[in-house]
Amino acid sequence: MKTGTLDRIDQCILAELQADAGLQNQTLAERVNLSPSACLKRVQRLRRAGVIREEVAILDAARVGFPVLVISRVSLRSTTREAIGAFERKVHALPQVLQCHCVAGETDFVLVICARSLPDYQAFAQEQLGDALELENYSSDIVLSTTKFTTRLPLDSA
Repeated sequence: MKTGTLDRIDQCILAELQADAGLQNQTLAERVNLSPSACLKRVQRLRRAGVIREEVAILDAARVGFPVLVISRVSLRSTTREAIGAFERKVHALPQVLQCHCVAGETDFVLVICARSLPDYQAFAQEQLGDALELENYSSDIVLSTTKFTTRLPLDSA
């Protein structure tokens, strides 16, 4: 499935699933005005095509023991393919790293990291980022509050 080949019904299905991935097929079919079998076929096609990557429950980080959110900017000493690959493999294995984005600009990567406390983050940063990786430098911004957080893509404005 190519980008931009989603029809209106596909977009409606995806919008409904973004709001509640746990919808039963019967309910989803009713909401998008399809028969249950046609709806199921479309959802399966969207999964096979990789449009639907995964279905998850989004947890309240503070309520499950991770009230600290940190945005870290990382610059590597070397930006060879091997160095970048090693960094990405290391970061992928760290469960505290929620997101890792390779970026253009003053830094090489932006990480979103969760922690149980500021001392917990400090230990993580020193042990996992500072000592374990070949970093030129890194900086950390502690998130004080979150005004908006969503995983929903604006399908209706595309």
